[in-house]
Amino acid sequence: MSDTEPHNQRAKRHVELRTGTPYANLNAAQTLFAQTLGAHCHIPPDNIVPTFGATGAIEAVRNHVLKNTSNRRPVVLTVAPGYWRARESFEGLGFELLNFRTEPNAFSISEEAFIGKALEARPDLIYLSLPNNPTGAIFDPPTIIGKIPEEMTLIFDLTLPCRDFDAGKLTREIYESFEGRSNLFMVGSTSKSHETAEYRIGWAVCASANDAAQLRGENRSGVSTFAIAEGTRRIGEPPTVLDKINRSFSFLEAGARSGKFEIIKPERRVRTTYVLIELLEPSESVRKILDDNGIHVMWGSDFGLTDKHLRLETIEYANVEIFVNAINSSVQ
Repeated sequence: MSDTEPHNQRAKRHVELRTGTPYANLNAAQTLFAQTLGAHCHIPPDNIVPTFGATGAIEAVRNHVLKNTSNRRPVVLTVAPGYWRARESFEGLGFELLNFRTEPNAFSISEEAFIGKALEARPDLIYLSLPNNPTGAIFDPPTIIGKIPEEMTLIFDLTLPCRDFDAGKLTREIYESFEGRSNLFMVGSTSKSHETAEYRIGWAVCASANDAAQLRGENRSGVSTFAIAEGTRRIGEPPTVLDKINRSFSFLEAGARSGKFEIIKPERRVRTTYVLIELLEPSESVRKILDDNGIHVMWGSDFGLTDKHLRLETIEYANVEIFVNAINSSVQ
């Protein structure tokens, strides 16, 4: 462009003297990610807050509740068994955990019963993973949202992938149905759906623009530009792990015919990246077999059940096959 052309036709100069160019680029990357995810889910990018994985999003909402509640020990209502890391993050900052136990209902989640528990207990915060981690049990979020008073904060964790519904589409549907509702958050990440856990890229979608502005002001740490680039690349791609999950379930279903263990199958469930199994042999014997074979699992006592239950990760299908072979060849 020549010096004779009008000034307003020239590219606008940007001289960064506030934070320096690297930090300016970091902030721009957060904005780009929110715009990309927003375009995919048809949600205003200002209602999306990038976080350090889904756990970062859960903790951001947790901190938001802590800041705004007058309760000295706020209460969180959640399903048991449930996502152990979320439970620990609440307990670690002094929340009282109130469990809605699903084992008496064959690990199924009844919306009516859960709503009744919430209205009776009046918790400060409700956390639910869909699908449930580790049972794969599903439920209908709009039914729960419609019956829960706005003063109770709701977190729906939509991190775990499955073939039966699309998390992005579900996020959009919830947002469109309850746009503007205070204290409603949908959190997610690509960690399990696209095996990007090491990048620690996640997000919180806020139904209320005011909640999003507050959350953004309360969480000023920026996700790395490298993580943002990977997350942006993955947005819109279908989950890459679904075939691996199916292979793991095939190994488990075939192995269960031996009668040494069974897969927990709630009435409404999907196949996802975790599975809960029940041992039909003494847990002490199984523990020795697993130790002898260098197989590491999460025992039920680590997430609110007894050690007759095990939680397995299903993405590593080769490891699931090793588990099944060890159990069936060694247990007498």
